Amino acid sequence: CLASIPVSDGLEQLGADGLYREILRDETVLRLKELGKISDGEGFLERTFLSPASFRATDVIISWMKDAGLTTWVDQMGNIHGRFEPSNSTDKALLIGSHMDTVIDAGMYDGALGIICAISALKVLRVTGKLQRLTRPVEVIAFSDEEGVRFQTTFLGSAAVAGILPESILQVSDKRLPFLHKPTGLLFGKRFADAVYMLHSTSSVALPFKRLFG
Repeated sequence: CLASIPVSDGLEQLGADGLYREILRDETVLRLKELGKISDGEGFLERTFLSPASFRATDVIISWMKDAGLTTWVDQMGNIHGRFEPSNSTDKALLIGSHMDTVIDAGMYDGALGIICAISALKVLRVTGKLQRLTRPVEVIAFSDEEGVRFQTTFLGSAAVAGILPESILQVSDKRLPFLHKPTGLLFGKRFADAVYMLHSTSSVALPFKRLFG
């Protein structure tokens, strides 16, 4: 990933004024611009739920989470998780983040800013040696869907995390023609169930599928 500032050398200069502008400002801006270029549209930003652009964005966001020292995985709804787990902690996790999908002709800050700022904050904790001192788990989530553009149903990503996604969503279809996902040769179907099947065919999943639904 291009938008990453190395921190292995020169730590005594990094954040010397206590503000860590190199990470919290400069790198954050670079990453916002990089994510803003990952689009299904030409000349405008469009990155809808489980679209080809969303898969490309997933790889980039995972690399940023790993750069911050987080353990990463993608769940059955395409949500991206990056977590720090303190040793022997039994406390509930603090969840932070936002959504990675966009509306059509979107601005580059909506959703992306919440994801990237959360990752940047934890990266600062890592490079300052404070991440290991946390006593509560912290988890960044980049939700796969909030806007509801593709299936006209909002908050699919967070509903899955909360366990309140209705099974009826499996019968919902989008209004566009199916298209081919070239890296895998799989047809990106119109139905929600087809889209989730494709996700399972191309990603490692962490939990039983039935846990998506309330």
